[in-house]
Amino acid sequence: MKMRKRSGALVNLLLILLIAALYFATSRPDAAAAVAQLYYAPVYRGRAEDAIALQFAVSWEAASLDSILDALAAHGAKATFAVSGAWAENNAALLLRMAADGHEIATMGNDPSLDGKLSEVQRDVAISLDKIEAACGVRPLLYYSGARNVTVSARAAKKLDLTHVLSTLDLRCAAGSAEEIKQRGLNDPIEGSILLMQPTAAAAEALPGLLNGFKGKGLEAVRVGDVLGLG
Repeated sequence: MKMRKRSGALVNLLLILLIAALYFATSRPDAAAAVAQLYYAPVYRGRAEDAIALQFAVSWEAASLDSILDALAAHGAKATFAVSGAWAENNAALLLRMAADGHEIATMGNDPSLDGKLSEVQRDVAISLDKIEAACGVRPLLYYSGARNVTVSARAAKKLDLTHVLSTLDLRCAAGSAEEIKQRGLNDPIEGSILLMQPTAAAAEALPGLLNGFKGKGLEAVRVGDVLGLG
């Protein structure tokens, strides 16, 4: 009986030490990214101070990209453009402009609507990397998996040596007005956040107000790699 009590006490002590270690680890600003990397889960937020990242998912609705790139240039801001391989193949000029303007190019896979087994997703992402590199000379280091199965995408990203990212907040640029999009982004933004946007007309209209609002809050709009400390 005494041995059981001692064993139980030892287990409890180990649990207390583990909880304490996790507390101190997760109290660090970069804890979310560190834990995500440990378990090969997607990264939802970075560790940068006084900065947030803008991540544009580019595949189908992209008619307003020129206006978005103009607004970013006018404000001296940078962003990440997660593009599909199929889109990159047909829009090399825009992709080249993104890269020339200093924006980060990420991948969404070749066909973002495809989901399924690990081998299928891995092959799809690998195809996209080749197409994007062929179109603009940049081989992405980040993979935004969108609506795909998170676990499968995490495993595919690991096999392809990519950082798997999602987002802290989706500004839902395909829904609502420019003013509503702006307010979603400026409603208590968290340092190091990754804000997901789509290149819609409403997003292009909202972007100057968003960038001015971030500046007023002391936040710089940067690339996802910047808030993750990958640069």
